Amino acid sequence: MKLAPRLFPACLSVWFLVACGVSAPGDDLPEPRLTTQDFADGSDGYHSQGTLLHGTSYLAAYHANATVFFGGRHRSATSRLVRGEIVADMPLQVDGTTASLLACTSSDGQGATRACGLVVEGQGTCTPGTSVTLTSGGSCHRNIPGACAGSPVMRVCSGEQPCEHQGTGYLVTGAPMCGFSACPSAVFTCPASGIYTVLAGASAPGAPWGLDLVSSVGVFPATTRELRAEKLVGARLRTNDGTSTGPLLEVSEVTNASTVPITESPGTWDPSGNTFLYSVKVLNSDFQPLGTLCGSNPDPHAGPGLAVPVRGLYDLLGNRTESTAAFTFGCDYAVIAKCYRWGYKPWLDGAQDGPTTKAHWSCTRMARADYCGNGTSYTRDGTPIRLWDDLYPTINAPPANPIPPAGVEFEAGWKPTGPACLSHWRWKSLDASCTSLSWPIYDSTGKVTNDCRDFPEDGCAPICDDAKEAALLYGANVFNESSSH
Repeated sequence: MKLAPRLFPACLSVWFLVACGVSAPGDDLPEPRLTTQDFADGSDGYHSQGTLLHGTSYLAAYHANATVFFGGRHRSATSRLVRGEIVADMPLQVDGTTASLLACTSSDGQGATRACGLVVEGQGTCTPGTSVTLTSGGSCHRNIPGACAGSPVMRVCSGEQPCEHQGTGYLVTGAPMCGFSACPSAVFTCPASGIYTVLAGASAPGAPWGLDLVSSVGVFPATTRELRAEKLVGARLRTNDGTSTGPLLEVSEVTNASTVPITESPGTWDPSGNTFLYSVKVLNSDFQPLGTLCGSNPDPHAGPGLAVPVRGLYDLLGNRTESTAAFTFGCDYAVIAKCYRWGYKPWLDGAQDGPTTKAHWSCTRMARADYCGNGTSYTRDGTPIRLWDDLYPTINAPPANPIPPAGVEFEAGWKPTGPACLSHWRWKSLDASCTSLSWPIYDSTGKVTNDCRDFPEDGCAPICDDAKEAALLYGANVFNESSSH
């Protein structure tokens, strides 16, 4: 028997109805790879549901027209996601001029220490405090990269500002690596800015010269400076399609998720080290604070939440779309972040959506009890469920004992659009508020006469009493058990 995948939304169980005070009808990320997780609340194997999807009213943060706070001022940048981290690329610029960039007017303009007749050869980036070697080749060793022509000279300056020999910002003057080569090289310590500027020219102004420099570490030549982690404090992202109006999101704190303790096993938010969490403020178009991005924590005793960057965009109906222009900030108390933390990280699929991304989407439906598949939540924050999946390898493994403990029932299999199928127990405790619901029809003996497993036709009731049925018959990829009380 083969059934076409369908959305069969359902609504509210007696368990959830009682919890919500509603009357029930009737009588009732090294390389990206998948790894099995252990995310049990305490040791009982359960996760907690939530009512919120994003946890904020700001549904997108745009990559274009961002700014970073660098060198005491805001500068333009473009952001991107690298796994679970925001990275900003700040264009480099030559900051000002100096006498060495002017033409020489006397015969004194000779050699590497002169104050005229040089040009900006390029700029480079490096990790502050590391040793950098800039080479231009030479015949003394075959393994020296780079090349030169004539008798060039070069000077390395700290940051983006050209410098004078032994003046402010001066780092080093290049010199040949061996006596019979005219090609200069230089060794220096990467400055605190992570940026350096190279000036170069002919040893004698007007003579022909050429210089092809190669850096031992970092990037040369570079056109942008990559900023990440705590370097993004003060960065601002737009909440619209890149125009200059509308609220801004400003990063106020950055924390690696491996250092954030949680009550779930293994005890930290994400032990992989590939995820960063952000404290974010909302600013108006005049840069005045409006509040915090994650200030809607349903726990009245908790402060503002942290936000995790997640690839893709979710609308208010719970529908997901891929986007290269923007990403989602998920507040850690809402289900986009919860499902990420439970192991369904969209970046594990690479650049495009795949099985992990789809499992994350399915998880957001399940974690909110979105039975109707329209973004409406039918649960309470903190309601316990036990979940697993059929990914390979499994991210959340199925319960070791296939028989649920007393007071717990298999509830449903889930797809990105909502529930793929529901168990007999869940069907019997649903509220008929979903207009597209395909209800079971019972005969006088209590037998279902339109069970899709027996009558695979339009209008049949999608019933599954275990994960195997949910996956094979209805295409579900995430499953859960719930309390039957």
